[in-house]
Amino acid sequence: MIGDDEHGWSDKGVFNFEGGCYAKVIRLSKEAEPQIYACTRSFGTVLENVTLDTETRVINLDDDSLTENTRAAYPISHFDGSVPNRLGGHPKNIIMLTCDAFGVMLPSAV
Repeated sequence: MIGDDEHGWSDKGVFNFEGGCYAKVIRLSKEAEPQIYACTRSFGTVLENVTLDTETRVINLDDDSLTENTRAAYPISHFDGSVPNRLGGHPKNIIMLTCDAFGVMLPSAV
């Protein structure tokens, strides 16, 4: 993994601009997304719009009382299998994911 968003492509290959991840964490579970869940408990992660119990200081990823848009921002190094230099090679295949409200294009076009 070289990043979760904001990629570029140069003569040296595909690269990531950000150096981190910005994941939506509402109702995130350890079973469904173990690596992202672990990041929510890691030092250096910034939690946004996530509530916590004021006495126990335990975060509650199921609470949407503030907003559904709860987020965790963390360095790419928190993620197992990340590539430290955030640089990949040149792709052999490209898949463009699309959202077409008119039904003209397939959801995935190669």
